[in-house]
Amino acid sequence: MTHEKYFIDCRISPGTFNDEFYVILTDNGSSALVNRKNVHFDAAPEKGAEVDGQVQAYLIDDPEGRDVALIELPGEPVVGGLRTWVPKSLLARQETHLKSFPTNSL
Repeated sequence: MTHEKYFIDCRISPGTFNDEFYVILTDNGSSALVNRKNVHFDAAPEKGAEVDGQVQAYLIDDPEGRDVALIELPGEPVVGGLRTWVPKSLLARQETHLKSFPTNSL
């Protein structure tokens, strides 16, 4: 089954390995270690710092009559699980103006 892809606002900091970021959803505090190719940002975070960005997420459930939707993050959960409920208003944009991490700079 194919799920719609969205980008959700988050805070980004460096992950444990060079090919990942630690992301925290700004809405509910759920966090995960996510491959850098699934994260968009204006400027990459320095060690020990956080920046605003967006993380790729997949829509799992969009119940009628509720103002929240169930999404799944592509990564390893740190706080909470990979699936979490977020306000539907965060799903309004599929396109992002932010940059992807250049894979050739790893």
